[in-house]
Amino acid sequence: MGVGRFSGFAQTFFPPGALPAASERHYMRFLQALREPSLFELASRDPSAEAYRLLWLRDDDRPASVRFAIKPGGTGWFYRRMTGGTGAAGPTGLRETGTAWSWKSRTASFLKTVNDAGFWNVPEIASDSGGFCRSHWILEGARRGQYRVIDRCSPDENDPVHAIGMRAMRLGNL
Repeated sequence: MGVGRFSGFAQTFFPPGALPAASERHYMRFLQALREPSLFELASRDPSAEAYRLLWLRDDDRPASVRFAIKPGGTGWFYRRMTGGTGAAGPTGLRETGTAWSWKSRTASFLKTVNDAGFWNVPEIASDSGGFCRSHWILEGARRGQYRVIDRCSPDENDPVHAIGMRAMRLGNL
């Protein structure tokens, strides 16, 4: 599947128009620094693949990502990565990486969180949070050849992106 490997080739991380151009460029810089693969390209290249990723950009702390890649048979891996720098200033290189195995029941539990939160039906961009944003949560998914990206500014506890992101962080040991 190749989801766990980084390619030095240029990648298209988001479909055209899915995010404002400035946000797309900003988020792409972090994904490249984190050496993350494109889930958008994965969805078109491998319709049987299923993967989810949270890109967590905190204004005053190190940027991080947690990606969950499901393997055939219902197991999977959580990949966590962190750069130096901050979400506001930009990345300064990959600083930490790690993985966590997901057995079948853990995988099923995470997918239940994704489904219960309605990931595939949640609006991509929420209304303005009142101008105060301490962190951006960019949640992506690839499943059955489909791709989805949801961008949130400091989501509250009732936001589905918060529920899925927190679950991914716990299971990915972030």
